[in-house]
Amino acid sequence: MRILYIGFDIEGVGGIATYSRHQIRALRQLGCDVFALSIDKQDKFAERGLVDQRFAFGGKLNAVTRALTTLAAQRYDAVMLNHVYLAGLGLMAKRLKGTPYALNVYNIDILCPLPRLREYAFAEADLVLADCRYTIENMPRFHRRVPPTGLLYDPVDVSVFRPMPIAAARAEVMRRFPAMGDISGRFVCVTVAHMAGPPNNNKGHRQTIEALARMRDPRFLYLVVGEGPDRAAIEAHVRAHGVEDQVFLTGLVPQDALPFLYACADTAILVAKGGPGLGEAVPLGLLEAAAAGVPFVCGNEDGSIEAIDPQRPNGIAIDPSDIEALAAALRRLADDEVLRREMGLNGKRVVDDVFQFERFVAVQGEHLAMHLGLPAGRAREAA
Repeated sequence: MRILYIGFDIEGVGGIATYSRHQIRALRQLGCDVFALSIDKQDKFAERGLVDQRFAFGGKLNAVTRALTTLAAQRYDAVMLNHVYLAGLGLMAKRLKGTPYALNVYNIDILCPLPRLREYAFAEADLVLADCRYTIENMPRFHRRVPPTGLLYDPVDVSVFRPMPIAAARAEVMRRFPAMGDISGRFVCVTVAHMAGPPNNNKGHRQTIEALARMRDPRFLYLVVGEGPDRAAIEAHVRAHGVEDQVFLTGLVPQDALPFLYACADTAILVAKGGPGLGEAVPLGLLEAAAAGVPFVCGNEDGSIEAIDPQRPNGIAIDPSDIEALAAALRRLADDEVLRREMGLNGKRVVDDVFQFERFVAVQGEHLAMHLGLPAGRAREAA
Protein backbone atom coordinates (compact mmCIF):
# COMPACT_ATOMS: atom_id res chain seq x y z
CA MET A 1 0.00 0.00 0.00
CA ARG A 2 1.49 3.34 -1.06
CA ILE A 3 0.80 6.21 1.34
CA LEU A 4 1.57 9.90 1.04
CA TYR A 5 2.16 11.27 4.54
CA ILE A 6 2.02 15.08 4.72
CA GLY A 7 2.75 16.92 7.94
CA PHE A 8 4.00 20.06 9.56
CA ASP A 9 7.56 19.81 10.95
CA ILE A 10 7.78 16.03 10.82
CA GLU A 11 11.41 16.08 11.93
CA GLY A 12 10.93 19.02 14.29
CA VAL A 13 10.48 19.25 18.04
CA GLY A 14 7.30 18.86 20.05
CA GLY A 15 4.59 16.27 20.60
CA ILE A 16 2.97 16.44 17.14
CA ALA A 17 6.32 15.96 15.42
CA THR A 18 7.19 13.00 17.63
CA TYR A 19 3.77 11.41 17.06
CA SER A 20 4.19 11.86 13.30
CA ARG A 21 7.54 10.10 13.29
CA HIS A 22 6.07 7.21 15.26
CA GLN A 23 3.28 6.95 12.68
CA ILE A 24 5.65 6.87 9.73
CA ARG A 25 7.81 4.20 11.35
CA ALA A 26 4.70 2.18 12.19
CA LEU A 27 3.42 2.43 8.62
CA ARG A 28 6.72 1.18 7.26
CA GLN A 29 6.73 -1.63 9.80
CA LEU A 30 3.28 -2.55 8.49
CA GLY A 31 4.84 -2.94 5.04
CA CYS A 32 3.51 0.32 3.57
CA ASP A 33 5.47 2.26 0.97
CA VAL A 34 5.46 5.70 2.59
CA PHE A 35 6.48 8.98 0.99
CA ALA A 36 6.87 11.56 3.77
CA LEU A 37 6.51 15.24 2.88
CA SER A 38 7.28 17.82 5.59
CA ILE A 39 6.02 21.40 5.49
CA ASP A 40 8.46 23.11 7.82
CA LYS A 41 7.44 26.02 10.02
CA GLN A 42 10.17 25.36 12.58
CA ASP A 43 13.90 25.80 12.15
CA LYS A 44 14.80 23.24 14.83
CA PHE A 45 15.08 19.52 14.11
CA ALA A 46 14.97 16.63 16.56
CA GLU A 47 16.25 14.16 13.99
CA ARG A 48 16.98 13.80 10.30
CA GLY A 49 16.57 11.08 7.71
CA LEU A 50 12.89 10.14 7.98
CA VAL A 51 11.47 12.66 5.48
CA ASP A 52 11.60 12.12 1.70
CA GLN A 53 10.90 15.74 0.75
CA ARG A 54 10.60 19.02 2.65
CA PHE A 55 10.03 22.67 2.00
CA ALA A 56 9.58 25.80 4.09
CA PHE A 57 5.96 26.81 4.69
CA GLY A 58 6.20 30.18 2.98
CA GLY A 59 2.48 30.91 3.31
CA LYS A 60 -0.68 28.94 2.53
CA LEU A 61 -0.53 29.35 -1.25
CA ASN A 62 3.06 28.10 -1.42
CA ALA A 63 2.31 25.15 0.86
CA VAL A 64 -0.81 24.07 -1.04
CA THR A 65 0.82 24.45 -4.46
CA ARG A 66 3.91 22.43 -3.58
CA ALA A 67 1.99 19.74 -1.73
CA LEU A 68 -0.41 19.31 -4.67
CA THR A 69 2.57 18.99 -7.01
CA THR A 70 3.82 16.07 -4.94
CA LEU A 71 0.34 14.56 -4.81
CA ALA A 72 -0.06 14.78 -8.58
CA ALA A 73 3.33 13.21 -9.31
CA GLN A 74 2.10 9.65 -8.82
CA ARG A 75 -0.75 7.48 -7.60
CA TYR A 76 -1.21 6.87 -3.89
CA ASP A 77 -3.57 4.44 -2.18
CA ALA A 78 -4.13 6.80 0.77
CA VAL A 79 -3.11 10.18 2.14
CA MET A 80 -2.42 10.79 5.83
CA LEU A 81 -2.15 14.28 7.33
CA ASN A 82 -0.66 15.09 10.71
CA HIS A 83 -2.92 18.08 11.42
CA VAL A 84 -6.49 19.15 10.78
CA TYR A 85 -5.12 22.40 9.29
CA LEU A 86 -4.01 20.24 6.35
CA ALA A 87 -7.44 18.64 5.87
CA GLY A 88 -8.03 20.56 2.65
CA LEU A 89 -5.16 18.69 0.97
CA GLY A 90 -6.83 15.40 1.82
CA LEU A 91 -10.13 16.62 0.43
CA MET A 92 -8.42 17.65 -2.82
CA ALA A 93 -6.83 14.20 -3.11
CA LYS A 94 -10.22 12.60 -2.62
CA ARG A 95 -12.01 14.84 -5.13
CA LEU A 96 -9.31 14.80 -7.81
CA LYS A 97 -8.13 11.20 -7.57
CA GLY A 98 -10.59 9.34 -5.36
CA THR A 99 -7.86 8.80 -2.76
CA PRO A 100 -9.08 8.23 0.82
CA TYR A 101 -7.50 10.29 3.57
CA ALA A 102 -6.92 10.21 7.30
CA LEU A 103 -6.41 13.10 9.72
CA ASN A 104 -4.67 13.31 13.05
CA VAL A 105 -6.52 15.50 15.54
CA TYR A 106 -5.41 16.94 18.88
CA ASN A 107 -7.75 18.41 21.45
CA ILE A 108 -6.33 21.94 21.40
CA ASP A 109 -6.96 22.19 17.63
CA ILE A 110 -10.14 20.15 17.14
CA LEU A 111 -12.14 20.96 20.29
CA CYS A 112 -13.20 24.27 18.84
CA PRO A 113 -15.20 25.50 15.83
CA LEU A 114 -13.32 25.32 12.53
CA PRO A 115 -13.51 27.69 9.54
CA ARG A 116 -16.24 26.52 7.17
CA LEU A 117 -14.03 24.96 4.47
CA ARG A 118 -11.79 23.25 7.02
CA GLU A 119 -14.87 21.94 8.82
CA TYR A 120 -16.11 20.42 5.56
CA ALA A 121 -12.72 18.84 4.86
CA PHE A 122 -12.67 17.41 8.39
CA ALA A 123 -16.16 15.96 7.99
CA GLU A 124 -15.26 14.29 4.68
CA ALA A 125 -12.23 12.41 6.06
CA ASP A 126 -12.31 8.62 5.81
CA LEU A 127 -10.59 8.25 9.17
CA VAL A 128 -9.76 10.49 12.10
CA LEU A 129 -7.06 9.40 14.54
CA ALA A 130 -7.18 10.89 18.04
CA ASP A 131 -4.54 10.35 20.69
CA CYS A 132 -6.91 10.23 23.68
CA ARG A 133 -10.48 9.39 24.67
CA TYR A 134 -10.99 12.91 25.99
CA THR A 135 -10.72 14.27 22.44
CA ILE A 136 -13.03 11.61 21.00
CA GLU A 137 -15.70 12.15 23.65
CA ASN A 138 -15.72 15.93 23.22
CA MET A 139 -15.57 16.30 19.42
CA PRO A 140 -19.38 16.08 18.99
CA ARG A 141 -19.70 19.24 21.11
CA PHE A 142 -18.01 21.24 18.36
CA HIS A 143 -18.74 19.41 15.08
CA ARG A 144 -22.06 18.34 13.57
CA ARG A 145 -20.47 15.46 11.70
CA VAL A 146 -17.55 13.50 13.08
CA PRO A 147 -15.99 10.97 10.68
CA PRO A 148 -15.08 7.41 11.73
CA THR A 149 -12.63 7.87 14.57
CA GLY A 150 -9.96 5.64 16.06
CA LEU A 151 -8.05 5.92 19.33
CA LEU A 152 -4.29 5.79 18.83
CA TYR A 153 -2.35 6.61 21.98
CA ASP A 154 1.04 8.26 21.69
CA PRO A 155 3.61 5.48 22.06
CA VAL A 156 6.76 5.26 24.14
CA ASP A 157 10.03 3.66 23.04
CA VAL A 158 10.71 1.52 26.11
CA SER A 159 14.16 0.63 24.83
CA VAL A 160 15.09 4.31 25.31
CA PHE A 161 12.96 5.34 28.29
CA ARG A 162 13.53 2.74 30.98
CA PRO A 163 14.34 2.50 34.68
CA MET A 164 17.94 2.97 35.72
CA PRO A 165 19.70 3.42 39.08
CA ILE A 166 18.87 6.90 40.31
CA ALA A 167 22.45 7.57 41.47
CA ALA A 168 23.83 6.79 38.02
CA ALA A 169 21.17 8.94 36.34
CA ARG A 170 21.90 11.88 38.64
CA ALA A 171 25.64 11.56 38.09
CA GLU A 172 25.09 11.78 34.32
CA VAL A 173 22.72 14.75 34.65
CA MET A 174 25.22 16.62 36.85
CA ARG A 175 27.97 15.87 34.33
CA ARG A 176 25.89 17.27 31.48
CA PHE A 177 24.62 20.30 33.44
CA PRO A 178 27.43 21.32 35.81
CA ALA A 179 25.71 24.61 36.67
CA MET A 180 22.95 22.58 38.32
CA GLY A 181 25.23 21.71 41.22
CA ASP A 182 24.92 18.67 43.47
CA ILE A 183 21.43 17.13 43.31
CA SER A 184 22.26 13.86 45.02
CA GLY A 185 20.34 14.67 48.19
CA ARG A 186 17.41 16.58 46.67
CA PHE A 187 13.82 15.58 45.94
CA VAL A 188 13.85 16.18 42.20
CA CYS A 189 10.74 17.09 40.21
CA VAL A 190 10.86 17.41 36.42
CA THR A 191 8.66 18.90 33.72
CA VAL A 192 9.58 18.19 30.10
CA ALA A 193 7.54 20.43 27.80
CA HIS A 194 7.70 23.14 25.18
CA MET A 195 7.27 26.62 26.67
CA ALA A 196 4.70 27.98 24.27
CA GLY A 197 3.74 31.61 24.54
CA PRO A 198 0.60 32.70 26.40
CA PRO A 199 -2.16 31.60 26.46
CA ASN A 200 -0.94 28.21 25.23
CA ASN A 201 1.75 27.56 27.84
CA ASN A 202 -0.42 25.27 29.90
CA LYS A 203 1.97 22.74 31.37
CA GLY A 204 1.94 23.63 35.07
CA HIS A 205 5.24 25.51 35.29
CA ARG A 206 3.70 28.42 37.19
CA GLN A 207 1.62 26.22 39.50
CA THR A 208 4.71 24.21 40.44
CA ILE A 209 6.74 27.35 41.11
CA GLU A 210 3.93 28.66 43.33
CA ALA A 211 3.71 25.31 45.15
CA LEU A 212 7.44 25.46 45.90
CA ALA A 213 7.05 28.99 47.26
CA ARG A 214 4.16 27.86 49.44
CA MET A 215 6.01 24.81 50.85
CA ARG A 216 9.34 26.53 51.54
CA ASP A 217 10.93 23.08 51.73
CA PRO A 218 14.61 23.10 50.70
CA ARG A 219 14.49 19.41 49.79
CA PHE A 220 12.71 20.17 46.52
CA LEU A 221 14.48 20.92 43.24
CA TYR A 222 12.42 21.59 40.11
CA LEU A 223 14.02 20.84 36.72
CA VAL A 224 12.33 22.64 33.83
CA VAL A 225 13.33 20.97 30.58
CA GLY A 226 12.51 22.65 27.28
CA GLU A 227 12.55 25.96 25.50
CA GLY A 228 10.11 28.40 23.98
CA PRO A 229 8.85 31.98 23.90
CA ASP A 230 7.45 31.79 27.44
CA ARG A 231 10.81 31.06 29.05
CA ALA A 232 11.57 34.65 30.09
CA ALA A 233 8.15 34.97 31.76
CA ILE A 234 8.69 31.69 33.62
CA GLU A 235 12.08 32.88 34.82
CA ALA A 236 10.43 36.09 36.03
CA HIS A 237 7.82 33.99 37.86
CA VAL A 238 10.64 32.11 39.62
CA ARG A 239 12.23 35.38 40.77
CA ALA A 240 8.91 36.88 41.82
CA HIS A 241 8.27 33.91 44.14
CA GLY A 242 11.81 33.80 45.55
CA VAL A 243 12.62 30.19 44.59
CA GLU A 244 15.68 30.76 42.40
CA ASP A 245 17.67 28.18 44.38
CA GLN A 246 14.99 25.52 43.80
CA VAL A 247 14.41 25.84 40.04
CA PHE A 248 16.85 25.01 37.26
CA LEU A 249 16.00 25.58 33.59
CA THR A 250 17.98 23.33 31.27
CA GLY A 251 16.79 24.83 27.99
CA LEU A 252 16.38 22.62 24.95
CA VAL A 253 18.35 19.41 25.47
CA PRO A 254 19.56 16.65 23.14
CA GLN A 255 17.17 13.72 22.86
CA ASP A 256 19.73 11.39 24.43
CA ALA A 257 19.66 13.48 27.63
CA LEU A 258 15.94 12.91 28.27
CA PRO A 259 16.16 9.33 29.63
CA PHE A 260 18.61 10.52 32.31
CA LEU A 261 16.53 13.59 33.17
CA TYR A 262 13.48 11.41 33.78
CA ALA A 263 15.35 8.68 35.62
CA CYS A 264 17.09 11.18 37.93
CA ALA A 265 13.71 12.48 39.13
CA ASP A 266 11.56 11.44 42.06
CA THR A 267 8.42 12.65 40.29
CA ALA A 268 7.35 14.23 37.01
CA ILE A 269 4.83 17.09 36.87
CA LEU A 270 2.52 18.26 34.12
CA VAL A 271 -0.72 19.83 35.34
CA ALA A 272 -2.68 21.31 32.46
CA LYS A 273 -6.00 23.12 32.69
CA GLY A 274 -8.70 21.62 30.50
CA GLY A 275 -11.47 23.17 28.45
CA PRO A 276 -12.01 24.13 24.78
CA GLY A 277 -8.74 24.96 23.11
CA LEU A 278 -6.78 24.00 26.22
CA GLY A 279 -5.55 20.88 27.93
CA GLU A 280 -3.51 17.85 27.02
CA ALA A 281 -4.15 14.51 25.45
CA VAL A 282 -2.05 11.91 27.31
CA PRO A 283 1.15 13.91 27.88
CA LEU A 284 4.18 12.20 26.43
CA GLY A 285 6.30 13.75 29.18
CA LEU A 286 4.34 11.74 31.75
CA LEU A 287 4.38 8.49 29.77
CA GLU A 288 8.14 8.69 29.26
CA ALA A 289 8.59 9.33 32.98
CA ALA A 290 6.37 6.35 33.80
CA ALA A 291 8.42 4.17 31.43
CA ALA A 292 11.45 5.18 33.50
CA GLY A 293 9.66 4.02 36.66
CA VAL A 294 8.90 7.55 37.91
CA PRO A 295 5.48 8.50 39.39
CA PHE A 296 3.83 11.71 38.25
CA VAL A 297 1.37 14.45 39.14
CA CYS A 298 -1.10 15.56 36.46
CA GLY A 299 -4.26 17.62 36.02
CA ASN A 300 -7.71 16.04 36.19
CA GLU A 301 -9.48 18.14 33.54
CA ASP A 302 -8.25 16.61 30.29
CA GLY A 303 -6.73 13.47 28.77
CA SER A 304 -3.90 13.40 31.31
CA ILE A 305 -5.89 11.12 33.61
CA GLU A 306 -5.84 8.43 30.90
CA ALA A 307 -2.19 7.89 31.80
CA ILE A 308 -3.32 6.63 35.23
CA ASP A 309 -4.56 3.08 35.74
CA PRO A 310 -6.96 3.07 38.73
CA GLN A 311 -6.20 -0.59 39.34
CA ARG A 312 -2.45 0.04 39.33
CA PRO A 313 -2.01 3.61 40.63
CA ASN A 314 0.96 5.22 38.95
CA GLY A 315 0.18 8.93 39.29
CA ILE A 316 -1.77 11.52 41.25
CA ALA A 317 -4.41 13.65 39.50
CA ILE A 318 -5.30 17.04 40.97
CA ASP A 319 -7.34 20.14 40.18
CA PRO A 320 -4.79 22.08 38.09
CA SER A 321 -5.88 25.39 39.66
CA ASP A 322 -5.41 24.16 43.24
CA ILE A 323 -1.88 25.08 44.32
CA GLU A 324 -2.37 23.55 47.77
CA ALA A 325 -3.44 20.23 46.19
CA LEU A 326 -0.24 20.24 44.12
CA ALA A 327 1.86 21.02 47.19
CA ALA A 328 0.10 18.24 49.13
CA ALA A 329 0.75 15.71 46.36
CA LEU A 330 4.44 16.64 46.25
CA ARG A 331 4.75 16.40 50.05
CA ARG A 332 3.03 13.03 50.01
CA LEU A 333 5.46 11.65 47.44
CA ALA A 334 8.49 13.19 49.13
CA ASP A 335 7.55 11.69 52.51
CA ASP A 336 6.71 8.16 51.32
CA GLU A 337 9.50 6.32 49.53
CA VAL A 338 7.49 3.07 49.47
CA LEU A 339 4.61 4.82 47.69
CA ARG A 340 6.99 6.30 45.11
CA ARG A 341 8.52 2.91 44.44
CA GLU A 342 5.13 1.18 44.08
CA MET A 343 3.78 3.88 41.77
CA GLY A 344 6.94 3.77 39.69
CA LEU A 345 6.67 0.00 39.23
CA ASN A 346 3.01 0.34 38.33
CA GLY A 347 3.80 3.05 35.79
CA LYS A 348 6.33 0.85 34.01
CA ARG A 349 3.76 -1.96 33.79
CA VAL A 350 1.06 0.37 32.46
CA VAL A 351 3.35 1.69 29.74
CA ASP A 352 4.37 -1.84 28.77
CA ASP A 353 0.74 -2.94 28.52
CA VAL A 354 -0.86 0.11 26.87
CA PHE A 355 1.68 2.56 25.44
CA GLN A 356 4.47 0.49 23.90
CA PHE A 357 5.37 1.23 20.29
CA GLU A 358 4.57 -2.35 19.24
CA ARG A 359 0.98 -1.89 20.37
CA PHE A 360 0.84 1.43 18.51
CA VAL A 361 1.87 -0.35 15.29
CA ALA A 362 -0.81 -3.00 15.67
CA VAL A 363 -3.61 -0.57 16.56
CA GLN A 364 -2.75 1.78 13.69
CA GLY A 365 -2.80 -1.22 11.36
CA GLU A 366 -6.27 -2.19 12.56
CA HIS A 367 -7.63 1.32 11.94
CA LEU A 368 -6.10 1.50 8.46
CA ALA A 369 -7.40 -1.95 7.55
CA MET A 370 -10.92 -0.95 8.59
CA HIS A 371 -11.06 2.45 6.87
CA LEU A 372 -8.23 2.98 4.35
CA GLY A 373 -7.83 -0.39 2.65
CA LEU A 374 -4.68 -1.71 4.29
CA PRO A 375 -4.65 -5.50 3.79
CA ALA A 376 -6.06 -7.00 6.97
CA GLY A 377 -3.29 -9.57 7.08
CA ARG A 378 -0.73 -6.81 7.63
CA ALA A 379 -2.55 -5.61 10.71
CA ARG A 380 -2.87 -9.16 12.06
CA GLU A 381 0.84 -9.80 11.49
CA ALA A 382 1.73 -6.61 13.37
CA ALA A 383 -0.56 -7.58 16.26
